[in-house]
Amino acid sequence: MLISRILVPMDFSPASQGLLAHALHIAGRFSAHITLYHVVSVFDDDPYNPKQEFPEIPEYYQHLEQRADEELEKVLAQYPHEGVSVSRVICRGFSPAEEILSFAAEHDIDLIIMGTHGRKAIAHLLLGSVAEKVVHYASCPVLTAHVRSDGSVPASPYNHVLVPIDFSEQSQRALQFAADFVAENGEIDLLHVVEDTIHPAYYSSEGETIFELMPNLREKSLSMLSTIAEQLQEKIPQKVTTTVLEGSIYQEIAAFAQTRGINLIIMGTHGMNAISRLLIGSQASRVIRNAACPVITLK
Repeated sequence: MLISRILVPMDFSPASQGLLAHALHIAGRFSAHITLYHVVSVFDDDPYNPKQEFPEIPEYYQHLEQRADEELEKVLAQYPHEGVSVSRVICRGFSPAEEILSFAAEHDIDLIIMGTHGRKAIAHLLLGSVAEKVVHYASCPVLTAHVRSDGSVPASPYNHVLVPIDFSEQSQRALQFAADFVAENGEIDLLHVVEDTIHPAYYSSEGETIFELMPNLREKSLSMLSTIAEQLQEKIPQKVTTTVLEGSIYQEIAAFAQTRGINLIIMGTHGMNAISRLLIGSQASRVIRNAACPVITLK
């Protein structure tokens, strides 16, 4: 895995400012360049005017851009970043999420780092936050983290990583990402959650029927998970453990992470529940909302 370009969107909320510590930690480890990115927006999203045909006010934009640059400089001054290359970019746009996604795609960003609560906490519940939109549509991995009551988002050595496994291609990619990301003295937990709403046929193998498989579904899942763990263990020195649980996927993941002292979850945003993603939201989004530790999502 190569992380050479990290994008940190800044709205000057405690969430975005605290995440710079995460970015500096990761950039230092991978010798990556950090881009602090702020979108100057005069008007918020207007559902009654989707074309956003508002007159541009040059003087007002220039004033906002100057203030944004000053704020970015203040944020940088709070975090020692000697040896880490950091640049500042300020752009104009109506939709921060769209601008972030566009910049990330055009500049081959390898990792986006965002807070889950910024200036639009209420919109997070009603329309979906900027972070959620970026998580859903970004082509590169996205790290999201909650902010403490004091506004801090402490960086972590990422020495205890959780990878939820649903045996999809996306979870396999998450597993490889975790192998490259976990600290040298770290540990990786592989977790599979058996949920009643998942049709048992997903667990069947050649020659087995649903009726033959159902009595030992848990054992079968653990066997498949153990095989993945053994293959991973042959490639990395870190300890790899496996667990199979039953229940609600996102609730079990969040609770397991809390109990085990996990400091980073890495998971795919598309798996077996692609249809339910359209109906009730992805499991990844729910994990992001409920997990106490940072979450990296990737496609």
